[in-house]
Amino acid sequence: MVGSKGASRLKQVIARTSPAELEEAAFAIARELGFRYFAYCGRFSQSDGSSREIRFDNLPAGWRRYCRERSIDLLPGPLRRIALQEVTPVSWSIVAKRHRKAFDKAAAFGLASGMTHCVHGPRGQWSLSSFVFDSEGTASDRLVLATLPDCHLVACAIHHAASRILRRELEFEHSSRRSVAGPSRDLSDRERQCLAQSAQGRTTVEIGHELQISERTVAFHLANVRRKLKVANSRHAVSKAISLKLIGAA
Repeated sequence: MVGSKGASRLKQVIARTSPAELEEAAFAIARELGFRYFAYCGRFSQSDGSSREIRFDNLPAGWRRYCRERSIDLLPGPLRRIALQEVTPVSWSIVAKRHRKAFDKAAAFGLASGMTHCVHGPRGQWSLSSFVFDSEGTASDRLVLATLPDCHLVACAIHHAASRILRRELEFEHSSRRSVAGPSRDLSDRERQCLAQSAQGRTTVEIGHELQISERTVAFHLANVRRKLKVANSRHAVSKAISLKLIGAA
């Protein structure tokens, strides 16, 4: 059963609509639970067959730089491998007993102990949420155990929120591409030529002379442009066509 504090944390996560907002909520909850750092990485397959990742953390800058320079993950290698194979939380202290060298390096940068929660979803989706201390010992181990249910609940909520956010971003991108590509396909070469000439301030007579077509034909093409772009006048057609990159700026 989820208590009032747990329910409040879930609302904090579920209400987020962007990666930045989700990151802010995750960091706040980790601090509230008593942890110094939080790291998240999730990989989500999309309906179009692609796969997208979302990552954020507030780990020490020195550790991030160390990992970036060596092209290694922010989580100690053995921990990441083991966590991805598990469906239950993985204690850093337990894994460290078998892989001391990897954890000693992380501890040197202030990542001493913690717990990593792996959440698996459909079509191979997964995410890792790590709640981390900058110290180790009995007190840290006790806090890890005491907050285990809360952390796991938060990890699941973040996973589902991240999946939803990425799905909406993908839908928005597809919609934007359709709105841009549609007019570009519909406008004929001659219509774009007339519009580009109009963008330079030329009259229908001047456009006709430049393109060697009649003024009436120019007016016909510009009327088609206004209809296809769903605008009321040529000035609006020019500004919209430039914003959609159908023609260059004059």
